[in-house]
Amino acid sequence: MQDAVEQARLGLCRMIATGEIKPGQALPSEIELCERFKVSRSSLREAQKMLRVAGVLNLKRNASARVSQLTPKNVVDALTAIVPLLPLDSFIELFTLREILEGYCASQAAARLSDIQIEELERIAMDLRKCNPGYEAQILDTEFHKLITSAANDQAIISLLKVLRQRGRDYHIYENPERLDLKKVSDSAHLEIVQAIKKRDPERASFLAQAHVHTTKTWLETYRPNPDLFSYDFEDI
Repeated sequence: MQDAVEQARLGLCRMIATGEIKPGQALPSEIELCERFKVSRSSLREAQKMLRVAGVLNLKRNASARVSQLTPKNVVDALTAIVPLLPLDSFIELFTLREILEGYCASQAAARLSDIQIEELERIAMDLRKCNPGYEAQILDTEFHKLITSAANDQAIISLLKVLRQRGRDYHIYENPERLDLKKVSDSAHLEIVQAIKKRDPERASFLAQAHVHTTKTWLETYRPNPDLFSYDFEDI
């Protein structure tokens, strides 16, 4: 027999997927939904909580649950609550996707970034090479990749890569005194990516960006560092 919570969740999903309840609209009353799905009120509320975590519903106290706008960005942003909970092996499995997306963004950067933006990208890469591993380096690294990602002009991609990079920062791969050489390798990779973008070479920029991500994946697989969540407050960078 199907679990009551899952039964309610699937019922709500069907109503939303078929357009019976559209983005921005409130759900029917709990009494109506419980009768329709043949579940208790507690099971229905648990199902609604699951959909809230997934970014599908907006729940507010003393108000009917509403379907979110369900834009790609909103759905991806919901991963912010999930990705930080992934163990290392599960997080590493996402790197193939990240390689593809980072490569795509770099190719778009080579085609779309203005000369002024490329100069800024190069300045960030140079400043990053000069500073030691730590908070400042994390900020510069984030700014570097954020500028490249912006060239994709796709909020879903931008949001997804932001979530993945935020999780990657938790491992502080460069900040162990025994791994200081890794930052030098990363810094060199950044400068090579900049040169490919500067030469307006999308294919090479894509290749170098994917290789850069793959190298990070290899380091995580090799050193298997423990995450250190919330050690830095990056707010919305």
